[in-house]
Amino acid sequence: MLQRTLTATVGIPVLVAAVWFGAPWLAIFVALVAVQGVRELYQLRPNGIPPLPAVLGVIWAVALVVGAQGSSSLDNFLVISFIILAVGAVACLLWLIAYYTSGKTLIAYFYLAGGPIYVGFFLAHALALREITGITGESGEAGRDWLLVILLIVFATDTGAYLVGKTFGSRPMAPVLSPGKTWEGAAGGFFFALMIALVAGYAFDLANPRWQHIVIGACVGIIAQFGDLFESKLKRLSNVKDTGSIIPGHGGVLDRLDSVVVSIPLVYYLLATVFKP
Repeated sequence: MLQRTLTATVGIPVLVAAVWFGAPWLAIFVALVAVQGVRELYQLRPNGIPPLPAVLGVIWAVALVVGAQGSSSLDNFLVISFIILAVGAVACLLWLIAYYTSGKTLIAYFYLAGGPIYVGFFLAHALALREITGITGESGEAGRDWLLVILLIVFATDTGAYLVGKTFGSRPMAPVLSPGKTWEGAAGGFFFALMIALVAGYAFDLANPRWQHIVIGACVGIIAQFGDLFESKLKRLSNVKDTGSIIPGHGGVLDRLDSVVVSIPLVYYLLATVFKP
């Protein structure tokens, strides 16, 4: 616990500073995280899949991050991302045709292409959200504030699920994937997400109506926990407890990102499309 606390004491201020100051610091931070995340995901490949070319996945993930930083709108972001995704998908296919000689080709392609998409593309939405404008008529730092709020909601979901599950949990939610998770814990995480969404929305003086804060809190409270279960499935397939050991007391980068990578894109599209004035 002491090691986890010390790591959080150092890591959280760095994360908040990157979000607060934005480009280029946030882009550098996200790119570094994406690089490590891709490397860890490639290590999670099932038995029978030989080592995958990390360089290919890393270049693809970084290109997605750079493309997002260079985007100025939702349409621009989607067009640039689509081009980079298409080029990367073809590059992975060409590598498999030229160099891959083992079995389970479809699964190998799923991991080879899925890693940069899951880590690089999903995380790239953090940069797009940081620069978003036009949220209920706002401009300026609204994207920064929303990104910080999302992180708070995700952390609250994880904390609430842990505390409530530890105290009241009795009915396993996914005993095969994650024996420690309970339905009581999931409900606690969902409740914490709603509360933090309301409190943080008020504290940051977000211009969106309060009902939108509740909707976003509810969505993150659900999808964040599914993201956690998804990564548990990947680790179960690879028979490992953690995705790595780069973060003392916490495991790998993916162990900390499982809820974040799915939550940021969801909120970005809600703000950029559904809730856009």
